[in-house]
Amino acid sequence: MTPVQMKMARAALGLGVRELAERAGVAANTVTRIENGSDAKQSTIAALRAALEKAGVEFIAENGGGPGVRIRKSAKGAEEISRQIDALEDKISSMPAPTKPSPEAGMNIMRKAVAKNDLTKLKNRRTRITRRDRSK
Repeated sequence: MTPVQMKMARAALGLGVRELAERAGVAANTVTRIENGSDAKQSTIAALRAALEKAGVEFIAENGGGPGVRIRKSAKGAEEISRQIDALEDKISSMPAPTKPSPEAGMNIMRKAVAKNDLTKLKNRRTRITRRDRSK
């Protein structure tokens, strides 16, 4: 996996640097450094590649046209994402509304915002998958 492939894979999945880092169990700075061309341990590269592949990316080797990535075809992709969306919507609706200012209320507001952001990413991903499936 080249640095450019990692950037392309992350962009194709709509993942931020922090989100990829969390999924791979590495620091966000490590992801940024690798994407900018710095060397890294093979175990770190393997963890990042595994996280991206688990998320649905296929890496295309250099075959005369240059290395690349693509999203793996998945008949169950939209269904699985719909289940994740339902779970996130349930989680968001069960979060308590803040009553008075406090550190805990602030954290709950932040958790809800993060969950809503994740929900939007999933909905966009599901839309891309269903559009791709319809165009076949």
